[in-house]
Amino acid sequence: MSSVNSEKEEVEVASMGYRISHQINLVLITLLAITGSMLLFPGLMSWLSYAVGAPLAAFLGSPYPTSVGEELARTSHRFLADVWGVFLIVYAIYLLVFRRIRVFDALRKPLGDQIREARALADHYILGKPLPDDVASSLERHNILVAYMTVVLVVGIVLLSASGVLMVYSTYLGLTEGSYRLLLLLHDLGFYLVLLFIFAHLFAVLHPSNRPLLVAMFSYGRIPLEWARRHMPRYLRHVKGGGS
Repeated sequence: MSSVNSEKEEVEVASMGYRISHQINLVLITLLAITGSMLLFPGLMSWLSYAVGAPLAAFLGSPYPTSVGEELARTSHRFLADVWGVFLIVYAIYLLVFRRIRVFDALRKPLGDQIREARALADHYILGKPLPDDVASSLERHNILVAYMTVVLVVGIVLLSASGVLMVYSTYLGLTEGSYRLLLLLHDLGFYLVLLFIFAHLFAVLHPSNRPLLVAMFSYGRIPLEWARRHMPRYLRHVKGGGS
């Protein structure tokens, strides 16, 4: 659980398990995005298909290294999707059972407060404007923009997973070509939503004001207490109040 270390003036925001799961997700999503791009944009990604497929094509004696690379990407994509799916299910069960889901806390605020916080954060990150005191004092561990983008991520994952499974077993399910094309469209839509989340996530974590969070995620999971007081005071009050 998150805890405050008053002696070192630090607070834990990412446990060991959280950091490990984050790195696993990072690796799997990256590999899925690469293999998915090779299938979604075969012409644009032909250079990568060739580079990946050339060694195997030479071993198999095939004169079509690009095609071999695309088939390897397709097989890898399906395998990685299965691994990611199992991982997400297990991790989601863990979070639900132990009540570790905090990313949606900001959604409990009244809608008007959510919109005000979202606008203030956008102005802060994009234009460098200071946050209003009332907004700053109510920030959770994950702010409202993170909560919104996580909703986008969940929708994207659901679309990817459901459409992907149905496409893999389309023959057994007797799906028509039209149904398959619809599933492919939903799969692509899910991919773009996940990609949107990734871009937003990268923008946020690479923003200079969030550097302590980036360091914490790839080190020992703690941030300076003073930074937490400015950027997630409501969460800090919750941690202290819980006696962690």
